[in-house]
Amino acid sequence: MFKKATFAGLLSLFVFSVIALAQSAPGPEEVTLPIKPDSVEKAATDSLADKEAEAESISDSKIIAYYFHSTRRCVTCRKLEEYSREAIEEGFEDELEKGVLEIKAVNTDEKQNEHFIEDYKLYTKALILSKIENGEEVEWVNLDKIWKLVSDEEKYKSYVISEVKEFLGED
Repeated sequence: MFKKATFAGLLSLFVFSVIALAQSAPGPEEVTLPIKPDSVEKAATDSLADKEAEAESISDSKIIAYYFHSTRRCVTCRKLEEYSREAIEEGFEDELEKGVLEIKAVNTDEKQNEHFIEDYKLYTKALILSKIENGEEVEWVNLDKIWKLVSDEEKYKSYVISEVKEFLGED
C-alpha cells in the first residue's frame, strides 16, 4: 500500500512539474535580422511605424520586400523567410547598400501590423514586393509561387531574384 501511495505521489509531482515547466517556457523566438551589420543597433530600436514614416520622407523610389509571418512558425515558414532573405542579399547587394531595396520581416499577429492582412489580402505567410515613390506605395505584387518552390532552394531563389529584378525594372 505504501509503495502505491509513494508511486502515485511521485507520478503526480512529475506530471505537475512538466505542466508547470511547459506553461513557463518562453514562446517561439521572433528573430528579424537586419540587412546590414552596421544597422543592428538602429534596427533594434526602430519600430515598424518609424520605418514607414522614414519611407514617407524619402523622395526617391525604392522597393521593400516584406516577408509576412505569424507568431507561430513552422520549419517551412522559417525556410520561406530564410530563402527569401538569402536570395535578395546575394542577388542585390548593391541595391541593398544604396537603400534602393529593403527586406523586412513583419509579424502580422502584432497589433500595429494587422492592417497588412487587409492591405495585401494576406491569407498565409507571404513575400510581397512593394514599390514606394515619393513616400507613397504605387504598386505591389505577391510572390505567390514561393509555396510551390520551397522544396527546391535553387528554383526558389531564382524565382525571387527574377521577380525582384523585374520589379526593379532591371529585366
